[in-house]
Amino acid sequence: MKESLSTFLCILLTIVLVAGAVCIGAVRGWHGEQVATLEAISVGSDLSEPLRNRGMDAANLAVVASRHLAVKDPDVVMLQQSYFKICKTNSSAIERAQADAQISIAAASLAQLLPQLASVQASQRDQAYITALTRSLSQPTSFAEDYTAALEDYNARLNSSLTGKLAMLLGVEPIPVTTGGN
Repeated sequence: MKESLSTFLCILLTIVLVAGAVCIGAVRGWHGEQVATLEAISVGSDLSEPLRNRGMDAANLAVVASRHLAVKDPDVVMLQQSYFKICKTNSSAIERAQADAQISIAAASLAQLLPQLASVQASQRDQAYITALTRSLSQPTSFAEDYTAALEDYNARLNSSLTGKLAMLLGVEPIPVTTGGN
């Protein structure tokens, strides 16, 4: 009787330890996946590098445009604010995606306005800058779509795997995919 009780307790302890290890592994693994996903869309990531370059181009266009427009031109201000959201602050990925969209809007507006100004027509250098920068910045990028796709991929994998469902039961949350405006 003592041997069977001892065997039963050993088997029970083994089951408890294995279950605990699976739970801990699921939580740690999916938390690591979540961190990796968020780092992939963070300010210093490969996904964000083209956006950072775009932000710097927006700042350059703002400098050139400010030489020819009023001090507080809304498009110039939008370009400057977008630059800071993209390059200089700890903005969230969604804020950077919104800033990216604002760059396209402001650049398209400036592409229509600036070439008509006499001061721009008098400066070949500024014409070249304005033409090149507004052409590239007016085109929308895929950052918002890439951001959303990365989050949706993580959430889909989390929701579809057994360990993901276990991790969610133990407190790992899906990453919210928000695309709303300010």
